[in-house]
Amino acid sequence: MEWARHTLGPLDRIGQPDYEKLVLLVRGVKNLDTERNILVEDALKDPKTTHLFWVDTDTIFESPEDPCQALRMLLACDWPIVSGLYRARQRIGFYWAAWTKLPTPGEYAPIEKWTEGANWIKADAIGMGCCLIKREVFEKVPAPWFVWNQANPSEDFFFCEKAAQYGYEVRVFTDIKCSHVGMLKVKADGSVTTLAV
Repeated sequence: MEWARHTLGPLDRIGQPDYEKLVLLVRGVKNLDTERNILVEDALKDPKTTHLFWVDTDTIFESPEDPCQALRMLLACDWPIVSGLYRARQRIGFYWAAWTKLPTPGEYAPIEKWTEGANWIKADAIGMGCCLIKREVFEKVPAPWFVWNQANPSEDFFFCEKAAQYGYEVRVFTDIKCSHVGMLKVKADGSVTTLAV
């Protein structure tokens, strides 16, 4: 309910003077990678689509609280693949959902820190919980864009690796901060709280 009220509601219901939005949801499909591929295909059917804004159902905006403002800020970055900042929910620790490649193929390390005051950092992989991707990326990189199987850590890592093969670099815009929710809410600062009622 918190996501529906604070994230989906404003994105779906509040019009913007400088851009149009089309909210797409997938229901009933069992695999996250299949769902993401379906959403891309549906979005690309509309020739007016310039960007795809991925906001997972477990993402709630902290700063700014308004997801429409967050989208405007990400659009202003004018970068092919840009993510907001949020914590990954892991078995151990809550690292940022941004990783760098290690020398061993297929190995990644979470980005734990960056230069003081920096708000624009390079990552080799990100989560798709809050991510803006230009249409051109999906037109240049062939489908399937998302695959999740034993060979890949997740569908978002697969996407980032495949996009990199076509010359795209991923950035994280740290001015956008989100909570990552489940049974509890992991806030951008690493604290854990209960969900709002």
